[in-house]
Amino acid sequence: MKRGLLAAGLLILLFALLLANIHALDALIGAVEKGVCRSSAALRAGDAQLAASEAEAAMKLWQSKADYAHIVLRQETIDAVSEAFFELLEEIRSDGGEAEEAYLSLLYHLDSIARMEHLRLSSVF
Repeated sequence: MKRGLLAAGLLILLFALLLANIHALDALIGAVEKGVCRSSAALRAGDAQLAASEAEAAMKLWQSKADYAHIVLRQETIDAVSEAFFELLEEIRSDGGEAEEAYLSLLYHLDSIARMEHLRLSSVF
């Protein structure tokens, strides 16, 4: 009986940690996406300097959680987001002609992280 209760307790603990991880990842992705959207709005308004500043702030937020990301995400995913940030900053600092595509690419990578990490029956069974 004690083993069954211990096993049930551990399963509940693991499920709670899984939910906490999903919440933390959603919060990180949400904050980074808000910074990227502020950058996009600034560039559309014609302020490339503010757009670069907002994009850099979002990238610093992403990089500040690198240790956590390396634990819970695949390396390819982390590299794709980081590369998308650098491409975006390069486009903003140049003429900005392809910046919209760079914004969309970055947001796509961020959204894919959120979609992959959500709890579904297929990820449990």
